[in-house]
Amino acid sequence: MQKQTEPPKNIGYYLSRVKDIHVEEGQTIITLFARLSIKTPERNQNVWVEIEEVAWHQASRQIQQLPNGAYYFQLSEPVFREMERVSKEQLKTLYHFTPLYESVTFKKLG
Repeated sequence: MQKQTEPPKNIGYYLSRVKDIHVEEGQTIITLFARLSIKTPERNQNVWVEIEEVAWHQASRQIQQLPNGAYYFQLSEPVFREMERVSKEQLKTLYHFTPLYESVTFKKLG
């Protein structure tokens, strides 16, 4: 009797990154969001999520110059694992770092 092997599952590795601005009590605030997730046909697993608000005058020039919008990067597993490592050591890097990606989608906000 021959053993049946399961077909490979479709697994997707993603970095989502969002930047938006709003005014609160006369002060411009930047909202930053980043998430690493693994998607399979059965479920979506968030491996890491971070959200931060920064006053415009306290944000780095790199952050200020990012377009307001959402980036969705599809990554290879090795790049995803490296991003996971970076998220533990250099969190703020993920808000403006562009990884080697397989595909990317950008949606402008506002």
